[in-house]
Amino acid sequence: MELGDSIITLPNGVRYSACMMTKEEVTRIMEREEMSGESLSGSYLCQPDLVIIKNKGASAMVDVVRDIVKSGDIAKQLPRIGEDDEPDMPVM
Repeated sequence: MELGDSIITLPNGVRYSACMMTKEEVTRIMEREEMSGESLSGSYLCQPDLVIIKNKGASAMVDVVRDIVKSGDIAKQLPRIGEDDEPDMPVM
């Protein structure tokens, strides 16, 4: 798995959104957009909850989520999902 959308739910019920992609998946998307003309012909990829991961697979994604949570910076790194189920963008 080179792409995974995630909802991270902390023990206190607070939820965060993360889209995880490998470098290879980012390249594939940008090359596709180069062909289609999207995003200034693949010149950029802009996604607010993007986490680029080195290794593919569910266990790699879980390890990344655990590390982000452990760091204590999850609120600065990922959009929080509000009561209305809409993500609130982090203040960076």
